[in-house]
Amino acid sequence: MKKYVTVIGFAIGILLVWGLFFGVPLIGYFDSVQRVGWVQTACGTDGCTTPVFIFDVIWMVGMFFGPLLAFVGLYVWGIRMRK
Repeated sequence: MKKYVTVIGFAIGILLVWGLFFGVPLIGYFDSVQRVGWVQTACGTDGCTTPVFIFDVIWMVGMFFGPLLAFVGLYVWGIRMRK
């Protein structure tokens, strides 16, 4: 039983950190993309080169999926602890 509480505690911790530090800004980011488009959101009013735009989009995708990969790792760790 204690193992399940530990796994659930880690899952809640990951979700809280992700939600507070990345989730709220991502909502604003997606809102900005909806209003003005990808390039304007990533590059601003001054514009940017194509590599800078690509890295900005990769950063945004990493901020969204990175913590979700932590959930997958936690799930795998929980399965291993059960055995």
